[in-house]
Amino acid sequence: YQRRVRGSDKFEKVAYDLTMALKAATGGFMMTSAPSNRLSQLVEYGIRYEEVNEETETHSKKLEMGMNLGPGLDLEYDTEDMNSSPTMVQYETAYVTSHKAPCRVACFTSDGKLCATGSVDASLKIMDVERMISKSQQLQRQENENHPVIRTLYDHLDSVTALTFHPVTTHLVSGAKDCTVKVFDFTKPNVKKAVKCLEEGAAIRSIAFHSTGDYMLMGMDHPIIRLYDYETLKCFVSSNNHAQHTLPVSAICWNTDCTMYASCSMDGSIKLWDGVSSRCIKTFSEAHSGAEVTSIQFSRNGKYVLSSGKDSVVKLWEVTSGNVLNEYVGVTQQSHRTGAMFNHTEDLIIAPDEKGMAVGCWDARTAEPHPQLVTGHNNVIRTVQHSPYSALIPLLCTLH
Repeated sequence: YQRRVRGSDKFEKVAYDLTMALKAATGGFMMTSAPSNRLSQLVEYGIRYEEVNEETETHSKKLEMGMNLGPGLDLEYDTEDMNSSPTMVQYETAYVTSHKAPCRVACFTSDGKLCATGSVDASLKIMDVERMISKSQQLQRQENENHPVIRTLYDHLDSVTALTFHPVTTHLVSGAKDCTVKVFDFTKPNVKKAVKCLEEGAAIRSIAFHSTGDYMLMGMDHPIIRLYDYETLKCFVSSNNHAQHTLPVSAICWNTDCTMYASCSMDGSIKLWDGVSSRCIKTFSEAHSGAEVTSIQFSRNGKYVLSSGKDSVVKLWEVTSGNVLNEYVGVTQQSHRTGAMFNHTEDLIIAPDEKGMAVGCWDARTAEPHPQLVTGHNNVIRTVQHSPYSALIPLLCTLH
């Protein structure tokens, strides 16, 4: 069966001619009219229902996983005994892999089943999280068939500096110092090159997708934020140039319902933007005492923004008032854009420590420091990424 247009399988004339021929041959005994297209309509309706049902099931699974994580961070109602997550010192190494050169960026899929890394050697790796867990537990029997690294991709000409999975399709999107954004379809095992390429005028620093996957935000070695239509690659920017950053954008992210996005910059500021009009609605100037702000992340409820800067301080901001609610200190972040983030339940804040090659950890509500995680890395950890739904493989560290 070929895919058909509504109400037709494109073979009515053939059916009619056959019916007339059969009617003539039998004297009209076997059939008196041409067959209806009812069957093709039913098949079409079935296919459409199946597609809608699959989308609904996927959405329901995401909602169920989100509910299993708990309410997330909310300082208005939280109490100090709500933390149920394991501390960093309880985490164990599950799997180790490497690129040919230092690894700079990493990300997880929204369901936490896959993760990816990007390197200075311009390569990308995609890994299966379940296989990594099995590898650590020595449950794998067929090494070659069940290797955790399921794809290695090459198409950039310089260091990979931004990386994210598309929220709907099977695409991995990367940005690099070669001023290009590459789209890879990781369902094609024999294709190592990008299926789509976007050329920009500056090195790419950060990429973030709207939850529908229709729009892509981009921060670059340039003060102006770009918003792209993912299908057409048509570019949009804010109509007010004076509201833009004055130095290159370090990082960018959407809130959960995509009504707002946030950006941070080398100019030391954090900006909040309307998710529809791209109008700047709030600016936190000198957010980290004038130092470069290196990372930004919304809490799940959208009430708070977590930032880190080269002043070695991680801060929790209230979106509505612009006030700093908590400061998390105790790690050194002065030379690299190492960043900070929530764990999967938002009970903990984690951030790399440049001096100790370790990962700092704090209680998100009280800012009380926890013992650091000693990772075994022999050089500066450039980024930490936490699985969005699990503490089984919660940590993905990349090296300088």
